[in-house]
Amino acid sequence: MDLNRGKWSSLVLLVILTLLAGCASKNQLEQGQSQLFQTGVSREQDQPVIKSEAAIEVKTSNGVVAITPTVVGYSETQFDDPFESINRPIFAVNHVVYTWVLNPLAKGYTAIMPDPAEVAVSQFFSNLREPLNAINHLLQANGKKMGSSLGRFIINSTLGVLGIFDPANAWFEIKPHRATLNDTLTTWDVGYGAYIVLPILGQSDVRNGVSTLTESTFAPVTFVSEPPQTQYIQAYDGFHEFSPRASSYETLYKESDDPYVFFRNMYMQSLLRDKEYQNYQEKTPEPSDPTVTVEGQTHD
Repeated sequence: MDLNRGKWSSLVLLVILTLLAGCASKNQLEQGQSQLFQTGVSREQDQPVIKSEAAIEVKTSNGVVAITPTVVGYSETQFDDPFESINRPIFAVNHVVYTWVLNPLAKGYTAIMPDPAEVAVSQFFSNLREPLNAINHLLQANGKKMGSSLGRFIINSTLGVLGIFDPANAWFEIKPHRATLNDTLTTWDVGYGAYIVLPILGQSDVRNGVSTLTESTFAPVTFVSEPPQTQYIQAYDGFHEFSPRASSYETLYKESDDPYVFFRNMYMQSLLRDKEYQNYQEKTPEPSDPTVTVEGQTHD
């Protein structure tokens, strides 16, 4: 009986870590994946710093970035946070977990993980979710991007050695187009619901929470592996994706007057601006022909 309880506790912990993947971003590593296939290493150590009057400089594996802990562009009345009385205690507990467990583990992981291996692992898991990208593009009625995702999956799974490399981009110029269920629901004009803070997972909203849970349940890895190996793989994917953010979180937390408000506003600002950008794209027609006619002559 005790053994079964131990197994279930381990599985619950692994599932929680797995869901980190739904809230994290792979942009830092994905920016150079096409270069990796050609050069082996694609890190840029000297990136320009965005100067700001009250900017916080954060050292990351990709260089130094500056972030201003004052969110502008939206008033707080535009941020729907009806569960603040619940969110704040969860945020406080999350901070303790990040500070004493996840962040130290993440720092040790990034310190011992070679850059090429880190990029290769990121690319492997990115390729593994390409079928999910394709399904979401289909649900968004975007056949072109659906085909690109399927093509990338086939090419990178074979020529790219199970997705460790990205010849689809490097050789065939098939760019990655990540799409989640959250993106699909946004396309269908489903509102985000309300801002919430999830245990361990952190900043989210109702719509994104549903997306994270659904995609974790039906991830491609669940069809090619059996429990508990499935949970181990997903947990590693989530932790690998979370680890580059550890140092940034600590710096931003220390420099913010009210960390809860700062992280909430930063999340909500990103969400609302993404929605505005989507509305702009829908209202802006794509050019039908990239040619220019001058004095009776047509030039490409």
